[in-house]
Amino acid sequence: MMNKILTSLSKLFLPGIRLKRWLLVMIIGLVSLILFFMSTFGKAVANVFDFLESKLALIFSLGDMGGGQKLLVKVALLLIGLGCLYLGTKHIVGRLIDALMPEKKGKIAHLLYKSSELNQGKNVVVIGGGTGLNSILTGLKQYTNNITAIITIADEGRSSRILRNEFGMLPPGDFRNCLVALSDSGPLMAKLLQYRFQKGKGLKGHPLGNLLITAMTHLTGDFEKGLEEIEKILSIRGKVLPVSVGKTSLCAVLENGKTIREEPNVEEHKTKYKSEIKKLFLDPPVSLTKKARDAILHADLIVLGPGSLYTSILPNILVKGVVEAIKEAKNKNGKQAKVSYVCNVMTQPGETDYYTASDHVERMVQYLGVGVLDFVVLNDEKAPEQLYEKYKKEGAQRVKFDKESLHGFEEQYHVKVVLAKLMTKENLLRHDPDKLAKAVLEL
Repeated sequence: MMNKILTSLSKLFLPGIRLKRWLLVMIIGLVSLILFFMSTFGKAVANVFDFLESKLALIFSLGDMGGGQKLLVKVALLLIGLGCLYLGTKHIVGRLIDALMPEKKGKIAHLLYKSSELNQGKNVVVIGGGTGLNSILTGLKQYTNNITAIITIADEGRSSRILRNEFGMLPPGDFRNCLVALSDSGPLMAKLLQYRFQKGKGLKGHPLGNLLITAMTHLTGDFEKGLEEIEKILSIRGKVLPVSVGKTSLCAVLENGKTIREEPNVEEHKTKYKSEIKKLFLDPPVSLTKKARDAILHADLIVLGPGSLYTSILPNILVKGVVEAIKEAKNKNGKQAKVSYVCNVMTQPGETDYYTASDHVERMVQYLGVGVLDFVVLNDEKAPEQLYEKYKKEGAQRVKFDKESLHGFEEQYHVKVVLAKLMTKENLLRHDPDKLAKAVLEL
């Protein structure tokens, strides 16, 4: 073991690496600092320091050195030590950053400061799935490294459905989106992971990220371990965890008495079956993983959404142990974690047609229980009317802020309604990542 370490260290001194000179500078700095502290505070090296003083006096023709000249020597040693340490450290760390993260070249001070700031950020757990989670995760990673995304396992759409059935694994689609959102590997890597093959037998319709998760799951023999390895590759800020590792299917009992199975049918229950959902459930029931439970229990803030109400957020709440963990969650100071729900900006065709903000909140309380939610975050910013008209043609409407009903909920459900301007300035009706992150972190 020691031989391997020595062999690895010896490679740092190979020609062309340009580390030797800066290691030497660091050593000079350390020696200077040691001499400074020992000459100032230690009597054991008084003779050594006197010898150095005499030599310096001889070289610079200073004669007998008085107290002031001795002080100058000590100050010089201190400055030389600090200066050499700074220069040596800066260049060595810079070389490592240039080699490992070339896109961050020349940003050492900023990276060190930002890293320290992010590591001290709030411990935030975000629960949900789908593309709705991307916005808040993208925003949050600019303010904290302590993010855990807990993802639904009920996804049965397109590529995820095929890979789930053929390989007997958890559906990778929502995990891919969250890994991309939290990745610090740059926009090109994000585009690569989201690239969906347009042709090819067996490849058509699959995003590259889904195939990567599938391959890593089989290499490691475990879905969670596979995610951990991908997190390292993509330089993830935070963690991405499945809410459960059990295999299950999302089901619903409709108001007309019909029971429907599988997420795509639940997503389009109003269009396909012309009926509201009376009860949502998982079949078979599954339980919360230990890692996800630990993350929830130690959170400062727990955020539900944004995302599809019935197919991205509530499926997590249905998992055994989730509601109990949310109720028990306390931060490192022993204070109860704050729980917030981020309501969608637009309704989802076939799933939440004509739903108001209070309709969304009422469904959340139905499954969470009274007194669990602390905050409901609602968008209070309007977009250009032509954008709403465009979405209206696709069957989506703006989620209306029904003030009277929500104020009644504040008393009935003990939920505080928080209004904020959250719309993106892009040509889309969705949450702006930065605005949303700031809004929830201020709770």
